[in-house]
Amino acid sequence: MAESSSKGVIKEGSIAQFMRKRTQLVGFSIERHKHTQYVAEFLDNALDAIETAHWKYKAFNNLSPQSPQIEYSFKPLNRNGTRIKVTDISSRLKELLEPLNPIINDEPLALIIIQRVEKPEILPDDIQGSDIEMYSFEAFDNGVGMRPVDLEKYGIYLASSKAEKLKQTRGSQGFGAPSAFSDAQNTTGKPIVVVSKHIKERRGETSVFYTTGENTKKYSVPPTGIQVPFKHGTYVQLSYLNVKYVRSYADEYVRQTALLNSHVTIIFVDPNGDVAIYPRRVNQFPPEPIYTEPHPESTSIGDFQDLIRNTKHNKLIDFLTKSFCRIGSKRAKDIIENANKDLRYKLSPNTQVKKLSDEQINALYKAFISMKYPSPPVDTVVPVGREVLQEVIKKHFNAEFVEATTRPPTSSKGLAFVVEAAIAYDPNNPALNDSGNAVLYRFTNRTPKLRDNSDCAIWKAASSVNWKNYKIDRGDNGLPKGPVKLFVNVSGPFVHVMFKAQSKQALAADDILVKEIKLALEELGRKLKAHIVKGEIETRKRQRAQTLLEHAKVFAKSLVSIEETDPELKVKPTYEELYKNIEEMIISTERKTVQKERKQHKPKTNTKKSREKIKTETLDKSIPKLETKPETKPEAKPEAAPETIPTESLTQMAKT
Repeated sequence: MAESSSKGVIKEGSIAQFMRKRTQLVGFSIERHKHTQYVAEFLDNALDAIETAHWKYKAFNNLSPQSPQIEYSFKPLNRNGTRIKVTDISSRLKELLEPLNPIINDEPLALIIIQRVEKPEILPDDIQGSDIEMYSFEAFDNGVGMRPVDLEKYGIYLASSKAEKLKQTRGSQGFGAPSAFSDAQNTTGKPIVVVSKHIKERRGETSVFYTTGENTKKYSVPPTGIQVPFKHGTYVQLSYLNVKYVRSYADEYVRQTALLNSHVTIIFVDPNGDVAIYPRRVNQFPPEPIYTEPHPESTSIGDFQDLIRNTKHNKLIDFLTKSFCRIGSKRAKDIIENANKDLRYKLSPNTQVKKLSDEQINALYKAFISMKYPSPPVDTVVPVGREVLQEVIKKHFNAEFVEATTRPPTSSKGLAFVVEAAIAYDPNNPALNDSGNAVLYRFTNRTPKLRDNSDCAIWKAASSVNWKNYKIDRGDNGLPKGPVKLFVNVSGPFVHVMFKAQSKQALAADDILVKEIKLALEELGRKLKAHIVKGEIETRKRQRAQTLLEHAKVFAKSLVSIEETDPELKVKPTYEELYKNIEEMIISTERKTVQKERKQHKPKTNTKKSREKIKTETLDKSIPKLETKPETKPEAKPEAAPETIPTESLTQMAKT
């Protein structure tokens, strides 16, 4: 008889054990984009922390219109020893931040430094002799900082200040920093250094640690108080292995981030020692997004059951009205009444939530999803804004035509979002003559997305627009080709549930989202077409006028010759007078021609919805006037003096 055993074979694992061996799922694989992923994780966290410091504690209330002049130089990190001491950390902070002392407590600031360092001897020979290099990564921000109790959790998987509530933030899952720490330890075996001081704490705190497969920390320097050269903020230092750093990846991410986050000064130092400073361009922070309870349309049966199990409300009517948005007392009673149609044991508004049976929960959910609800509140989304978007792109690219639009807020899957788009066009600007992927800039919640282009809803919407309708060539990939750039930003808590992977590089192609992006781009296309048509009309006008004026000189000389051969002609104007009259005739005729062409090419206005009306400037405001000699009033002459020949007579002479 086989020996029975009460010991099972199924074992529990941890999320940390799973992710430590699969950091590539979050973007940390050995390739050029890995540098970008490190920058993205910590720069996004820095921006969220800076905004929190301002929104909650008014840390940056009195900003000047633009950031002060900044120069930055740094000393390379030289840490050959294996054991890191608190004094080493203090010294590094001092030399790193000393150039920023004049602004470090007053100017919203994020600093990222990547530098090559010597590979340790402990690494295998195949890595020692390869082109893989070791990098030191440092990140600092003067954001809100972390309290000691939060610092203990920092780096633990799924530990996040933004995980529980879906809100418009850059991060939300608690995967980014822990995965970065795991990759750093997996590739180099070196610990993580963190220093942080919360805005309400008297002193900072530092620790040096390794993260473990049990989702805990093992300290080489336990949490220790430290004096820091800043009032509030966070500093992180780690090391990792990767292929050789090349430009146009991590630096491009920083450049695009600065473009849509112009309320923060960003400094980036690459492994070549090049320092890029993106100064703050505005003195106003975007308003804080408001959190709202889940919308019924975004609630699955599993979510509904979890909310019932974990609710703190006793009565059913309180659970319905306080756990969801857009459910008032009347709608809650209607849900209960509809649920009772399928139940033998009836529900009432005062029914105890914890005592609901499975049958009652299922009937309640069926009635819950059968109701019609208003859209989610739109104050949960905060766009960049049309004016700000247009201004920063115009400053950055210096293009002759820049236009932006912000669509009205809408929702899908029970979560609100808003689409913004901009276009820059300039045939004479080399920076706008890129092709392929460089044409389209994708953003979600002000965060650039550089990978998985063709797999993203933004790309699919942009490539589905018929750009030839707007006088722009279309490439093989469907995007516009020529001296043009497109910018699309999707803002709102909606994007957090639409990412196709943990790396958060592409949005799923939701029908409503694609439609909103396409409408925004088509609106910009119509405005661009009007601009191009206006330019074509002006060019034709100048060419016609120039050609006619060149012939006018010959014509005027011919008329003078005719005058001399006709002794009976009483009025004999000079060459200058003839040329002036002919010039005025040409200008008058050309102006009438331009007005006629303008009417023929005037774009039609969409009258289906008032919010989609296109406000196109009339062309005659910008029609350039041909330069003419200033008119001077002729001096008074005796009555017998000859008068200037009238235009009609000139025409008759020309015919003769």
